Amino acid sequence: MKKYLLPENVNWYRANLHCHTTVSDGQLTPEEVKEAYKAKGYSIVAYTDHEILLDHSDLNDENFLAITSSEYSANEAQTTYHPDPLGAENNGWQRRRVIHMNIFSKDPHNTTQPAANLESLGWLSDKYKDTFKGDGYKREYTIENINETIRRCNEAGFLVQYNHPVWSLNDKELYLNLKGLWSLEILNYATERITGKEYCPYIYDEMLASGMYNLCCSMGDDNHNRGRSLAHSFGGSTMIGAEALEYDKVLEAMEKGHIYCTSGQDNPPLIHALYVEDNVIKVDCSPAKAVFLNGFARSYRVVEGENGEEITHAEFPLDKGDVYFRITVRDKYGNNAHTHSYFVKDYIEY
Repeated sequence: MKKYLLPENVNWYRANLHCHTTVSDGQLTPEEVKEAYKAKGYSIVAYTDHEILLDHSDLNDENFLAITSSEYSANEAQTTYHPDPLGAENNGWQRRRVIHMNIFSKDPHNTTQPAANLESLGWLSDKYKDTFKGDGYKREYTIENINETIRRCNEAGFLVQYNHPVWSLNDKELYLNLKGLWSLEILNYATERITGKEYCPYIYDEMLASGMYNLCCSMGDDNHNRGRSLAHSFGGSTMIGAEALEYDKVLEAMEKGHIYCTSGQDNPPLIHALYVEDNVIKVDCSPAKAVFLNGFARSYRVVEGENGEEITHAEFPLDKGDVYFRITVRDKYGNNAHTHSYFVKDYIEY
């Protein structure tokens, strides 16, 4: 009997879950973003403009869905980053820790912002200040405050994604103590293009090992399209398996973890099926250089093609010692498709 980890008999939609437009500090309008992403085969964009929550359902059509969303932040008032090796004192922006989180509304028309006050809009135009609705909560860069922000967002009907921890100068003291997250952004494509350091599945593994077993992983572009360039677009996608391209079905699929994420601007690796049969994990995928299983601690295995040939199927016997596992499909260009983690106990038959 097959037990499907990624659902069968659904449609798979390519989504960008991190996007900025002229509403905040991006340089393409929401309409221009829609057309650019539709032309690349995307069906979904989350418009996560900074600190403002807008209903973009006017952009929806039978082949495109806009998710009502925002990117929230909290910034250090005084840097706690490592001391300057030369002994200089500098409290500038480059050395202050921050946290950025995307919030995705389960209701497309809910634009009342949890954990937000008018001051947070800061530099946004008056037309958004005049329509702002929030609960007045002031965000600060402390674990307690951040967790209260996440709690308020969850309570108000939002999924919360933790973004680009490396650029944010975050460390284990912060991210291993976060509570109530839906997902970790394991690739922030724009920042990876700039720094080479924002592909971070190792942080996902740390968070899993610390007990965050229900945490999903996702990828996004964080595109600002500066100079109206598309260089930082289309590189980090989240694939969502839903019955139809309808708002409630897509958000339900996200919440249930009917997703995987994949990197690469053109023809990113895809996972066609993931299931357990006769205590064996089976993966069907697009042509790949290797398929990896990563579990708890040093539980990991790989299936590779012989003599450098590509493979489209891999199998891993279930092992109780893995505790949980996640799958990575890597293509010959070094792009990766990742699932989130699954508990062995939920699939093994004794």
